[in-house]
Amino acid sequence: MKRRDSLRALGALLFTATAAGCGGGGSTDAPGPAPAAPKIDAFVSDKASHFVGDSVSVTATFSGGAGRIEPGAIPVTSGVPLQLGPLKGDTTLRLVVTAGQAQVSRELALKLSYRERFTPVAMAFARGQHRSVELPNGKVLVLGGRDLGATYPVAVMSYDVQANTFSQAGTLLTGRVGHTATVLADGTVLIVGGARSLTGSPIAERFNPATGISRATATQPLHSRSLHSATLLADGRVLFIGGVSSAANAAASTADLFDPATDQFTRLPLTLARDRFGHAALPVTPNTVVIYGGATLANHAAQPELFDVSALATSTAALPAHDAAPRYGTAVVRTASGDFAVIGGVSPDDGTLYAKIALVAGGGIAFKDGGQLLQPRLSHAAAPLSDGRVLVAGGITTDGKASSSTELYAPVARNASAGPVMARARTEHTATTLSNGKVLVIGGLGDDDVPLASAELFE
Repeated sequence: MKRRDSLRALGALLFTATAAGCGGGGSTDAPGPAPAAPKIDAFVSDKASHFVGDSVSVTATFSGGAGRIEPGAIPVTSGVPLQLGPLKGDTTLRLVVTAGQAQVSRELALKLSYRERFTPVAMAFARGQHRSVELPNGKVLVLGGRDLGATYPVAVMSYDVQANTFSQAGTLLTGRVGHTATVLADGTVLIVGGARSLTGSPIAERFNPATGISRATATQPLHSRSLHSATLLADGRVLFIGGVSSAANAAASTADLFDPATDQFTRLPLTLARDRFGHAALPVTPNTVVIYGGATLANHAAQPELFDVSALATSTAALPAHDAAPRYGTAVVRTASGDFAVIGGVSPDDGTLYAKIALVAGGGIAFKDGGQLLQPRLSHAAAPLSDGRVLVAGGITTDGKASSSTELYAPVARNASAGPVMARARTEHTATTLSNGKVLVIGGLGDDDVPLASAELFE
């Protein structure tokens, strides 16, 4: 009897231990619910249509992870609008939501267009026959030119894209017209030649936008030039070709090379086949420059030449039948395809204005028919648009007067359409494509040959 009671007690003990080991009342090792996978519900913008240079507000709705917007890896919170821009052209945004190794994404394509209108920009100074350059930080400098009273101002003016305002950025050593201005790799601006306001002033100076101070280059060119070309080469040096000079026209068929590293000019040991001024010099390859158009000192047309920078040699080239008449006073724009569009101009032989456009191939040496403008133009300005077209603005037309008309040239279709009319008729002005895709038209001369205190923004 005692043995039976002992076995019953042992059995009860074993049952209790087994039940406890199996987690009878609930186990702490049981798996919890699986985490939610990342999910995107919506990715939308605040507008049905978008314009070049505008900002855009986008809202992403998602769950189950952290969100970011590409390009730029911009963090985004679900349901909270995010302001982006300004946008320069068509843009595709990508929303990425991640949780550990899991990731989902969605794209938002934004098509941008131009409003195709001009809006005024307050400009408290007059300027014509100047040069405008865009700096790496997006600001635009206005250098040289004429102001009211036919004087050559030394003040360098700066346009701020975000503030949409002009202010003074510094001074040059001398005022000048007929000069060139080239932005170098270090952000300084090389200003060379032209008719200078101060006797004995340096032919070449280097303006530092960071300090507003300009200084003479370490060495100076052998001769001054006006209406010459300045071409920034792939290696950072600058090639100067042709132009007229007070020194017995010594610059008209010569070339100089400036090296920013040594701050020195070198006269190259060769001369052009034809002296010329008012031409274009187009860097079609790292070592080859096409010298296109211009007029000779005898007031004749100048055929194209090819300038080999590495071999220091030139050779002549024949124009195709569609552009058999060389011209000067053109506007030159590099198109989205990499070709150079040489637009309009005038025959130095008989004064005929041209509407024709030549496309000079980038990456090789070839001339193509680019179609023509709606009307001939001389001393006009042109700038590329972010949608691949080119804005051609103002200039002298067939009535011999400054024009306020513009055209929109499409290089792919090789045709032009009428653009919006500017508030002022102008010639000898500049047009600069801004970092936001809009185009700033600055100053120029009116019909009375007086510099204009006027700027307009194409948007």
